Amino acid sequence: MKEKEEKKKKRVLLICPDNTLDTVYPALILSLQAARAGAESMVFFTFDGIKVILKDGIKKVKYYPKGILGAIPGIPKLFTKMMIKLAEERAGIPSPDLLLEMCQIEGVKFYACLMTIQMMNLKKEDFIEGVEIIDAEGYMKLALEADVNMFI
Repeated sequence: MKEKEEKKKKRVLLICPDNTLDTVYPALILSLQAARAGAESMVFFTFDGIKVILKDGIKKVKYYPKGILGAIPGIPKLFTKMMIKLAEERAGIPSPDLLLEMCQIEGVKFYACLMTIQMMNLKKEDFIEGVEIIDAEGYMKLALEADVNMFI
């Protein structure tokens, strides 16, 4: 028997259901920090969130202000640029595309929802490198083994 038992690695599973800045930033920032803290870090992308992990999809993430402003043409694009700039300048947070790359480099695992892929008629080739496709059963297996499971 080992004198010092090997410590079990914590597991963090986040669900990203949307491709808006206020959903994508938390999913990527938290998953990156979980990986840096030594946890096995995973993000499950479903519904509109799946667009984030399509090739060049991260570049289409938008911020929609609450209320009537979010419905005015051109406002989401303007607010997206403003929010990304504020995040970089005031909080030191990289842009979403850089955060996504950092997550990949640091070993965050990305999962795509099979049902969403089927509904949107997507193919494996449509996704960035390293994305694994899983169904609801596969997600539940991950969720039941996770120490932290969070819907963003």
